[in-house]
Amino acid sequence: MKLTTEQLDLISKEIITGGIKYQDLYEELLDHYITAIEDRMENGMAFGEAFGEVNISFVNYRPPLHERYYYDVRRLRKVTQCSSGLSRLQKDYERNLRGEIKKRHWQIMGNYFRWPTIVTSLLVGALTFQFAYLVPLKIGVGFFGLLSFAPLLFLLPATYQHTMGYFKKERKFINSLKWTAIGAQASFSLSIFNCFVFIPRVVGIELKAFSPQIQAAIIATLICFYLAYSLSFYQLYRERFKVKAT
Repeated sequence: MKLTTEQLDLISKEIITGGIKYQDLYEELLDHYITAIEDRMENGMAFGEAFGEVNISFVNYRPPLHERYYYDVRRLRKVTQCSSGLSRLQKDYERNLRGEIKKRHWQIMGNYFRWPTIVTSLLVGALTFQFAYLVPLKIGVGFFGLLSFAPLLFLLPATYQHTMGYFKKERKFINSLKWTAIGAQASFSLSIFNCFVFIPRVVGIELKAFSPQIQAAIIATLICFYLAYSLSFYQLYRERFKVKAT
């Protein structure tokens, strides 16, 4: 039995009111609501009763208790964090998906150093060393810095598509759970670049203090890492992830 537009709007509003803020998770929950309600209505249950039964299973969603610590000025106390509902479900989905994407990303990175791909990686490394040795140091560092933004550039087409879909009323949210998790992983490249720029200043060691060969080797290593890191995101963006909350 197909649901009416008014019934679908009621389900949609209930999901949004529950605290969901990601389009892909919203769509998955909406599909689950619709399927479960239609199955119950086919067995003779009224919409209101079916909706209430399905909705209460999400409202009462409660994962295993989590423990956390906080400092209350006087002593360290251990408290139990207990929350439930769609917002809790969303947090579990987000945590699990980030872990799954991070794991898969480093698997892709590792594949560049396995046979036979490692042959190509070594060839690229040799060519990169020649490039770093022949060009001025500033150009090598600048190219390395430019590559640190490459993973984030892959997000731009999807961000534009999501934004346009939101303003055209084709989407309820701009944010996507998958793209948010991948964006967090992509920001790691900027962290490495910041460490490369600021740590030498803190410890008082400059790259110019090393011989040209060592300078070229350091720059070539970083450039190769960022090339592999950026290419891995192209594959990561194309893959589909569907992680269930535990």
